Amino acid sequence: MLGEILVEKKIIDEEQLNEALKAQTKYRELLGQTLVKLGHCMEEDVARAIAEIYKLPYIELEEMDIESGASQSIPANLAIKYNIIPVKIDGDTLCLACAKPLSPQIAANLQRLTNKQIAFYIGADTTIGSLLKKHYRVNSASVEEELAEETIDQSVIDILNDYISRALRQRASDIHFEPQETKVRIRFRIDGVLREIGFLPAGLAPPVISRIKILSGLNIAEKRAPQDGSFVFEYMDESIDIRVSTLPNVNGEKAVLRLLPSKRRIISLESLGIEKDTLEIFKSLIKRPHGIILITGPTGSGKSTTLYASLLLIRSAGINITTIEDPVEYRIEGITQTQVDHVNKITFPKALRHILRQDPDVIMVGEIRDKETADIALRAALTGHLVFATLHTNDASSALTRLIDMGCEPFFVSSTVCAIAAQRLVRINCEFCKEPFRPTRDELRMCGLEDIEQSRQWFHSPGCRRCQKTGYRGRTGIFELLKVDNLIQKEIIKNSSVDKIKETAVSCGMRTLRQDAFLKVERGLTSFEEALRVTVLD
Repeated sequence: MLGEILVEKKIIDEEQLNEALKAQTKYRELLGQTLVKLGHCMEEDVARAIAEIYKLPYIELEEMDIESGASQSIPANLAIKYNIIPVKIDGDTLCLACAKPLSPQIAANLQRLTNKQIAFYIGADTTIGSLLKKHYRVNSASVEEELAEETIDQSVIDILNDYISRALRQRASDIHFEPQETKVRIRFRIDGVLREIGFLPAGLAPPVISRIKILSGLNIAEKRAPQDGSFVFEYMDESIDIRVSTLPNVNGEKAVLRLLPSKRRIISLESLGIEKDTLEIFKSLIKRPHGIILITGPTGSGKSTTLYASLLLIRSAGINITTIEDPVEYRIEGITQTQVDHVNKITFPKALRHILRQDPDVIMVGEIRDKETADIALRAALTGHLVFATLHTNDASSALTRLIDMGCEPFFVSSTVCAIAAQRLVRINCEFCKEPFRPTRDELRMCGLEDIEQSRQWFHSPGCRRCQKTGYRGRTGIFELLKVDNLIQKEIIKNSSVDKIKETAVSCGMRTLRQDAFLKVERGLTSFEEALRVTVLD
């Protein structure tokens, strides 16, 4: 197509094009480079034609004043690797000049690295090279040599791609690359449990970690400090956001990759495993005009998923929903999502103050970590906003005392908090190999069942090929919903203990996490052992 456009514009003729096509095979380079080498056209002509093909603007780089601040947004090694020069920053958009368009995956990685939208311009190849030398104050050849030493050969690229693809096929949420003294251990977290997948030779640890760092825009030379980054992986027509964390250890550097599908599948509260009676109460609570609703549980218990499902349920054109998250895990259309950025001093409290000036109806706070954030969230709930937030506590009752321990006034907590939902994730019995069995009297007693003489049928799965011999396939949620009514408010104001608040809530009908887990055991959804593993004795 490039040759056809140049012929059409009468920059070259058919004879020159045919000559270049024959020479291209010999030189093993791009057609545009061959045409320039043969002297049939100028680099600017090729660049203008490429811009027309890809419907991108052409830029005269020699007439441009390159902003110094723009060049600092892209590391030198990446700029030279991809042959791009940052031209200017226009608001939240970074303008990059390149000789040819970059792949969507690379563009997405650059966007995540700079935290800005990327606008591409096509410029002349040689001019870009000259500007790279000038603005990064490096010798292009020396940097290319350094990159050549660090660049991972194709076999290591294939190894990493294979493990990521394999993890996605097996529904893994995390990949662990763990250098040991004589080998590299690879583990996947599947259904919340780490599984050993395989090993690599110890000598492959540095190139694999370097490959991960290159993709994530991290500093390859820095091996003594932890680093965080991210990149996008294309898999089966879907973009997978991968968050990366590296940590130095005695055997090198460990890397953990968190896999997050960019196009989140449809989430509904009904699909999370919430019991019908609890779901009805929860739905009525999240449709309130103001107040604060807390979701509690440890890391990886599904809190974010519950929050997103709640927001999707109440989302409408007439409601302004704004979030502050660290990080934004899934993008939802129709909701303004803000990400914490400590480099640019965008913290939870600072962002929350600005959000309150944005005329919000509903606010979602990714996590309440300190008194300042808690105070602002509670005041927002008190002044007519519906606030969703997460808190790291073991159960629902502990969330109330945790806020007070942070320094929030008890009367303030009692008048703003509507409800607390504590949750965990339990593994689901494999449908392909699950078998019925009769529980023992002791097992029934542990469930708190009164009619222990009655014969019951529970299920467990011995394991099969489809569940990789684990006996489980997939996860569902168990929930404990504490609705703050008048009795609970009185206990909060009296600064009662966690046990007292929990006792009052149970007397008012709250189902505990363990009780909710045993309901799923009764239905054959999960196993008795799994319910005991995930929950603590009430």
